[in-house]
Amino acid sequence: MLNFAQKCLLSAYSILLLTSMLAGSPCRAAAPVSDAAKHAMSFNPQGPLVEPMTGGVDFIDTMAEKIDRLNDYSLLFETRTFKKGSTVIDAGKLFFKKPKMMRVEETGEFNKGSIAVIQKDGKARAKGGGIAGLVVLTLNPKDKMLDAANGDKMEDSDLASLARILKERLRSGQSARVSQKPVSVAGVGEPAFILEIFKPSDPKACMKRIWVHPVTYLPLRWDDYDYKDPCSSTWKEVKSNVGLSDDLFKL
Repeated sequence: MLNFAQKCLLSAYSILLLTSMLAGSPCRAAAPVSDAAKHAMSFNPQGPLVEPMTGGVDFIDTMAEKIDRLNDYSLLFETRTFKKGSTVIDAGKLFFKKPKMMRVEETGEFNKGSIAVIQKDGKARAKGGGIAGLVVLTLNPKDKMLDAANGDKMEDSDLASLARILKERLRSGQSARVSQKPVSVAGVGEPAFILEIFKPSDPKACMKRIWVHPVTYLPLRWDDYDYKDPCSSTWKEVKSNVGLSDDLFKL
């Protein structure tokens, strides 16, 4: 999520942060990933994954409506980004509260221990893990230091933004199809609708594939095949409309 190498070295705490980096606190950790591992989790852009499937436009509208009813929520996320024979694991906790307050706590290999928030005033605040946490930066929410391992912007990682991405794809001329009923497939622990985004000119190649909960209509897993570095994200333990305090989104 956070890469403090450039801006933090310009701060009064540069020596302190540099010492932390040299002590062995890398912002990323990579491990080999094989084609067999991808196959085991059904990470394959060829589609349709299941048949029969039907048009997915109305289904996406329903997803967006369900998400819009969430005033606040928390969840656990994990993203596996495939980078030239290796994988970067970005995992942690995400908190959201309307209109656009967010908090991300990194617990995985990618920048473990770092925390970032988007406050009620629209400004982002962030700090690294370990000794780097002594420095708290105020940033623009679009700052690249807040990007996830797969390049996604922090401010675009809430569920409503994900639904908006799907609608933008439809407006750009891409198509959607969805399974007619929930199905069980490898890589997802419970039956789910399968939603696929594809180009009409190449219907056998998916751009994105999303597994959607049959009751809440929230995504359980989201595969991006069209990224420079393809990735697969999962969300679990979603707790919605619990009345999160504004103080949670301060740093």
